[in-house]
Amino acid sequence: MSSEPVVEIKDLVAGYYVAKGFRSLFKKFTPVLRNINLTIYRGEKVAIIGESGAGKTTLIKIMLGLIKPRHGEVRVLGYTPYSLKRREKRLLAKKIGYVPQDPSRSLNPRLKVRRILYEPLEALGIDGEEAEKRVFESLKHVHLHRAVLDYYPDQLSGGMMQRVLIARALVHKPEILILDEPTSALDVSIQAQIINILNEIYEKLKPTMITVTHDIPVAQYLAEKAIILYKGEIVEEASFQEIIENPKHPYTRTLIQSYTLPVKP
Repeated sequence: MSSEPVVEIKDLVAGYYVAKGFRSLFKKFTPVLRNINLTIYRGEKVAIIGESGAGKTTLIKIMLGLIKPRHGEVRVLGYTPYSLKRREKRLLAKKIGYVPQDPSRSLNPRLKVRRILYEPLEALGIDGEEAEKRVFESLKHVHLHRAVLDYYPDQLSGGMMQRVLIARALVHKPEILILDEPTSALDVSIQAQIINILNEIYEKLKPTMITVTHDIPVAQYLAEKAIILYKGEIVEEASFQEIIENPKHPYTRTLIQSYTLPVKP
């Protein structure tokens, strides 16, 4: 890990507006994230942990430039992601790999794996031998044979679909890899395989790896630092060893007491 920040968030407030009444012209702001201050450094393995509704998805969307916050400053690899021109968006897109949750809903059932993996490269202007090389490398990283390129998603198991999603995120050699609940839709035995693959990828490629999850044991296997998000606020941030041995916030203690997988020694 270096001392170079790749994600910098200062005084972030984000949410949505709701009309006060029927046919009302006035809308009330409902915050989802409040007073978020966060720095993630190049090469870090970080987990953002929180229950449903904590604001995890909103935070990811802001990092990806899909949502503009109401207040605060966000810098991802030096860019303000939600206020970029087309050329800058393409430059940033090359540097971020995103793995959405639930592979069965995230893969287009009408496309073969070949198209699923080649499309993001074509969108970035990468084709020919270079595109083929990157696709084959990505398949190798997730332990899939090239024969899978001729399959449709519904011909694959849940674990294989998840590997395809990871491969798609890797094809443009990202500097940041964002994993949204990467094992939540999988059986426990398959979860372990995906966790091992992701840790192998980290050791080989050394991206900044950001895991977003509600499951603290899974997060502990995929990250070295935990950021606990509760009701839209960061309530605790520390190494996993410190979080496990000396949790300070009541919500963190509740998370640790309710985990379903064995904790790393």
